[in-house]
Amino acid sequence: MTLIQEFVGQRTPADLYETYLAGSLFDPWADLLLAASPPSGACLDIACGTGVVSRKLSASDTVSDIAAIDIAGPMIDKAKSLQSEGGLARRADFSLGDAMDLPFADDTFDAAYCQQGMQFFPDKVCALGEAGRVLKPGASLCASVWTLASDGNPVFGALEEILVRHCGEEVAPLGPFSLGDRDAIAAMASDSGLEVTALDRHELVVTLPSARDMVLFDLLFLGKPGPDGTLQPVIAPDDAAMDPVVEQMIDELTAEVDDLRQPDGTLQTLSTAHVLVAVSR
Repeated sequence: MTLIQEFVGQRTPADLYETYLAGSLFDPWADLLLAASPPSGACLDIACGTGVVSRKLSASDTVSDIAAIDIAGPMIDKAKSLQSEGGLARRADFSLGDAMDLPFADDTFDAAYCQQGMQFFPDKVCALGEAGRVLKPGASLCASVWTLASDGNPVFGALEEILVRHCGEEVAPLGPFSLGDRDAIAAMASDSGLEVTALDRHELVVTLPSARDMVLFDLLFLGKPGPDGTLQPVIAPDDAAMDPVVEQMIDELTAEVDDLRQPDGTLQTLSTAHVLVAVSR
């Protein structure tokens, strides 16, 4: 069994996402997202993942209805399970959905949120336009998007450099950090028909997994274009011959972030993102 296979064990990608990122990274950013645009009425959670934002919305007395969509079925399944475990199942409706073709009528929602999903949409202007379509006139979309890995996200910046050295230039920028240009975000929102009311840079101190877990997690999810244009694994999870390279990357990241390491091995570090608030016309 390879290092990556041992790391995964019997866990699904959604399990790994929830274990390593949801509570320590996405949870505090969800608080900031909702503070930037306080929720009320009928709310939409776009690219909901395992439901971090929806669970926050479910705890709000000002929210009447919650619809949450994601294009990945396993994420929806995990979100439903966690919502039920928290006794909040009745508060949110999770369903498969494409941000570029939202399955809702015009003028449905009083607020919409998108936490770290916009950078993954193939047509970002279309997705933002769809959010505007389903929002009531004057209602707001609030979306967060990481800055570049090298600009305010030091652990991911170090990891990106290491991955480039060992896996090639085509892995950069890392997908979550591929839309770090504030002006580009503003232009996309305006081109979609939304009116930008705020687009601010925010910084939080967060806790990330150990350097070892960071490398193994990212190698599992990271892809690079293959000959046919589709994303292929940077390192095949079952390729035991690459284990020495994986260990080398772990050693390099461990050395790079040693000053951020906590007694339990986790990393306390800066996390930086742009937060967009835009109004439907």
